[in-house]
Amino acid sequence: MPDVELKKIQPNRLNPRLEFSKAGLDELADSIKQVGVLEPIIVRPAGDVYEVVVGERRYRAAQQAGLAKMPVTIGNYSDDEVLELNLIENVQRENLSAVEKAKVCKQLIDRFPDKYPTWAKLSEKIGVHKDTTLGWARTLDLPESVQTLIAPREIERVPPGKIDYQTALRIANTVKEPEKQVEIAEKFAEEHISWRAGRQVLREIAKKPEQPVEQIIRQTIEEAPVFLPFSKAHADAILDEIKTQTSRKAKDTRLQPGVIVRAQITHFADLEVTDVYRKKLGDFDDEDARREGGYTLDEFKEVWQALHGKWNPNEAVYVIRFRVARADEASYSSG
Repeated sequence: MPDVELKKIQPNRLNPRLEFSKAGLDELADSIKQVGVLEPIIVRPAGDVYEVVVGERRYRAAQQAGLAKMPVTIGNYSDDEVLELNLIENVQRENLSAVEKAKVCKQLIDRFPDKYPTWAKLSEKIGVHKDTTLGWARTLDLPESVQTLIAPREIERVPPGKIDYQTALRIANTVKEPEKQVEIAEKFAEEHISWRAGRQVLREIAKKPEQPVEQIIRQTIEEAPVFLPFSKAHADAILDEIKTQTSRKAKDTRLQPGVIVRAQITHFADLEVTDVYRKKLGDFDDEDARREGGYTLDEFKEVWQALHGKWNPNEAVYVIRFRVARADEASYSSG
């Protein structure tokens, strides 16, 4: 793994990724200044210099960090191989939306039909579950203005002004008119409606297709239950009828005398994650159900449906296993 002078490396002329986030490059450049380049980029000979094959973002950040040299792996690649490698690298990036990944996959299928004749074969080649890539593919049928609202798939929270791609697909399943799909998606993004509230809104839209979307959203949200979070210690005190009031810095406008609210328990323990993996719901067994809370498999299916809607055996979910690291019975500032 030799180090090559950056002045002898040139950008990849075939890279389908034309834009790089300045904030992302700044962050990576700062990391490189601190710890160097941890993973070599792949280059190929191009006359007296080398051309980046994979790792252009690291190459640009190394330039920005002021490095004179960086580690490389040198190989001989054809133009088609370079394009294919870059497309696959882009598919595996976490900060792309499902739409962007679908477009990259479509390029692979169109450009290399012998190697990727179908979406199923492409899934196998790039190591992504078939249901996932088919989900990406379905986003290409959405109106373009809906596609632009879809947030990166791997982020933990959908930012304001965006919707998650599963919600976008549910909108398409519920409403067939593109104009109405756009209207609903824009309202969901504007209101920053949670996926759970979004499910209920879509159910109401399906029941009342003639009713204005704005009206259904207002009615559904206003009728949604009001939640108040409490620590576990306070939850016990509430059930023992010792605690009969709570003080908060902010107020939900729906909190009025006579309103019934749902009490929620907040932080009551620290959990150490022991494993994280993907698994299809249809592959869950009795042991999974027991770990989920002492349920039988049929009981767990009912719990899942109550929380998430339809039990789809082909849906892959993240399974997070944990053990209690520290239980905390103390009260917290919001009480």
